[in-house]
Amino acid sequence: MAGGADLAFGLASSVGPVPFSSAADAVDFALRTNPRFPTVPVTSDPDASLLSQSVHGLAGASVVDEALVATGPLGDVDAATAAGRLLDDPAFEAVHATAVALADPDLAAPSAVRVPVLGPVTLARALRSAGHPPASADRVAAAIVAERSVALLQAVRSAGGRRGAGDGGGPVVAVVLCEPGLVGSMHPTFPLLPVEIRDLLDPVVDALDGAAPADSLLIGVHVPGPCDWPTVIGSGASLLCVPVDRSLLGWSPLFGDLLERGGRLCWGAVPVDRPMGASTDPHWRRLVGLWTSMVADGVDPMLLRLRSSFSPADGLGHFGPSQAELVMELTVGVAERVGHQAVAARLSLGA
Repeated sequence: MAGGADLAFGLASSVGPVPFSSAADAVDFALRTNPRFPTVPVTSDPDASLLSQSVHGLAGASVVDEALVATGPLGDVDAATAAGRLLDDPAFEAVHATAVALADPDLAAPSAVRVPVLGPVTLARALRSAGHPPASADRVAAAIVAERSVALLQAVRSAGGRRGAGDGGGPVVAVVLCEPGLVGSMHPTFPLLPVEIRDLLDPVVDALDGAAPADSLLIGVHVPGPCDWPTVIGSGASLLCVPVDRSLLGWSPLFGDLLERGGRLCWGAVPVDRPMGASTDPHWRRLVGLWTSMVADGVDPMLLRLRSSFSPADGLGHFGPSQAELVMELTVGVAERVGHQAVAARLSLGA
């Protein structure tokens, strides 16, 4: 795919998980901290986690104490596909609350909305770990994630259909597959081969690609660490959500090609696993240092500025509310600095 919808530069979003058990509080936080590119939030209620959402309606699997357990044999692909259409569980309360908020004519129209979904690789690995046969786990994971991703896309598009940019007047929707299970996928001990990863990702990308016009949709993959980026890009994803980490430098030409083909990058600009301070300066310097090295490897500096958005490196569910506010303030601060730099660069070129 690559390409996809166009976005304004200098946008900030979040990954999904937030430190609020109430859907109303979570949606208020999402819309207040990122009004131009809000993310459908994932509340701190374990029954509403991305993992719980991913297996809603699925025979043979349940989430107990935040872990997936086998409760019997998995159903077939048709049953998983049918289950994927269901958004009727309290696990999706924040999704519906976001949709209601987006339909409010008094809300300033966002440019885009980010929708997190647990990715098929991560779900397949969880099903395998619970004891389900690998072949069955993989088929079911691909089927249910593909259908649920489309259902979530349609729920958000229908709610915002009269708002913002994008086809039909609605905001661009970025459906982002959250794939912590892909971290380390370049290592020879990783349990899935590249072809198996593609067999999981491709059906989801294909289903989304056929569910909305290209100018209203971004199909994203978020991996919070080093991974097999060529395989992920090969799936056709148009938005890669990547950490600000020098391990990316080996893939600079690959990312440069993605940008040139119309793809986008979302940078995990503020870490969530170490002290972050109270200033954007260290996060800005770390980003600029990485970009400088990528430009030296041949990546177009203007495309980096114009085709990038920003988020925390991962979810904020383990933070307190005030800490989460600070993380988002820092993320927005980095995004604004890039946006100002992009404007200055375009003016200097006479654009």
